[in-house]
Amino acid sequence: MAPPPTLRLQEGEPPAALDELARTATGHFFQTRAWLGAVRVAAPHLAPGAFVLEDSGGGLRAACPFLAARRFGVQRLYAGAWGTYGGIVGRDPASCEELRRGIAGWVAAPRIALVRIHDFAGSLRGTSGWERTAETCQVLDLPADPSLLFETAFTTQNRNKIRKAEKQGLVVRPARDQAALTHYADLYAESAQRWQLATPLPAAFFLALAAVPEVDVWLAERDGVPVAALLNFRCGGQIMNWGNVSRRDAWGSSPNNLLHWRAIEAACVDAAGPRLYNFGGSGGHSGVETFKSAFGTREHRYLRWEHRAGWAAWLERSRRGRAPAAAGE
Repeated sequence: MAPPPTLRLQEGEPPAALDELARTATGHFFQTRAWLGAVRVAAPHLAPGAFVLEDSGGGLRAACPFLAARRFGVQRLYAGAWGTYGGIVGRDPASCEELRRGIAGWVAAPRIALVRIHDFAGSLRGTSGWERTAETCQVLDLPADPSLLFETAFTTQNRNKIRKAEKQGLVVRPARDQAALTHYADLYAESAQRWQLATPLPAAFFLALAAVPEVDVWLAERDGVPVAALLNFRCGGQIMNWGNVSRRDAWGSSPNNLLHWRAIEAACVDAAGPRLYNFGGSGGHSGVETFKSAFGTREHRYLRWEHRAGWAAWLERSRRGRAPAAAGE
């Protein structure tokens, strides 16, 4: 009889085979080692790790990668960081289920203060004793023929803006090299000032993604000069749009509409690629949601799972209980 699979909590760089699992139908880019490494460039206090299930030969059967904040021997595990997705990915449903049960046991360790998983694919379904919060994002199912989307799913206003961008001379091209990511980082820095971000991401974060096969930068250029850009992560079952950035003086040309259309068009005709284009959440901003809806998106609901240690939950309740009194002092 073959030895049973091994469950373990791996700290540090996850196994190389994690990338293979992330490319399966239920996986996504936020489960890859490239993503975990890029996040650490921007947030050095977050260390990569993974819950893993291995067979008797050491082969990876299932994994749930995370980023951990460690202080005074206490850990807080995030899958994923910054509100991105996490969850279990594996070679078969049985392996995923065994790892799910293992995680439910691990979180009881006294020095794990918090485990938070944004479970896009529903891999933690059936878990009990965790706090659950509903989250949503907007996704677009991709047909083989992109013209079907353009003519029947896109709003009239969206189609007109795409045509307007083309008539005003905007040209879109894809790239994934360092030069393209430098352009994206520059446009992001300009946009971050408008957004008044307290802690914008450093250029090094974007440059860490250079030449990663699953990373696509779409540049909108006028006379060869980038005026807007789109950053997409193409892996597993979905293409994840990370964000649009642009120069203010380009807004009148509707570059973001054209950028998404070119990325969607290319994704549709790529028969071997993901069949889901994920615009992400809208953060409660109605204008952002309206923009995404103009492409014919549908709402995808999923759960954020959180497990807090008893002592950590008590501290949180205590802090909340003191807040009103502190405010009145």
